Amino acid sequence: MGRLDGKVALVTGGASGLGRAIVRRYVGEGARVLVTDVNLPGCEETIAGLPAQERSRATARRLDVAKEPEVEAAVADAVHRWGGLDVLVANAGIGAPGFLADLPLTDWQRVLDVNLTGVFLCARHGLRVMREADRGGSIVVMSSIAGLHGTAGLGAYGPSKAAVLQLVQTLALEGAPSRVRANALCPVWTESPMVDAFVQGLGLTPEKGAKVLTRDIPLGRLGKPDDVAWAAVYLASDESAFVTGVALPIDGGHMAGRLP
Repeated sequence: MGRLDGKVALVTGGASGLGRAIVRRYVGEGARVLVTDVNLPGCEETIAGLPAQERSRATARRLDVAKEPEVEAAVADAVHRWGGLDVLVANAGIGAPGFLADLPLTDWQRVLDVNLTGVFLCARHGLRVMREADRGGSIVVMSSIAGLHGTAGLGAYGPSKAAVLQLVQTLALEGAPSRVRANALCPVWTESPMVDAFVQGLGLTPEKGAKVLTRDIPLGRLGKPDDVAWAAVYLASDESAFVTGVALPIDGGHMAGRLP
């Protein structure tokens, strides 16, 4: 018996990286999953990579989380297909590395549109259908260690990830009367296309980039997608029934060195 048997989930940003890993673990634990991303072929690749016996429990759909009609339609699709929505993972996100003084306004706005407004839209429509169904639910939001402390060179990304932490706290309070929980995952540098692009933008080789990025990680390595995915399984499962409003670092000890 899987830890998510009988649950219906919608995962944004499911075409690659952390989203792909979360989809794989959710389906493997028995959930039925609507896999969404602006990159529809990537969603289809995510599903094609599942074990053959599990693929029927996942469906791909294109979704731009910054567009409310698309978010509302995706949530309705999950409900129509499988009779409800138990878990919503707001994972879709983008980065625009740059120092604040040099950051174009268009880059700032696009990051906020996806990383903050996109989470808001997913949360509002997810909470609405969960509340109406009156069977509880779990909303899992992808924040970042960059949302817990300042990071030079992440002038738009860091603030967007900090903002969603308060959104999660507010959502936890507002969802509690309907037994809808909301929590945030805060990974440190984790193996993913986004981190690969960041390292490339610094002009570093993958090996040198990994060395630089792990200097402040006591466990001495980058995170792996499954490190995050298994935490997402926990927050979606009934094992975390009394956990809400939490920002969970998945950081190899990184924040331990920053505690007062």
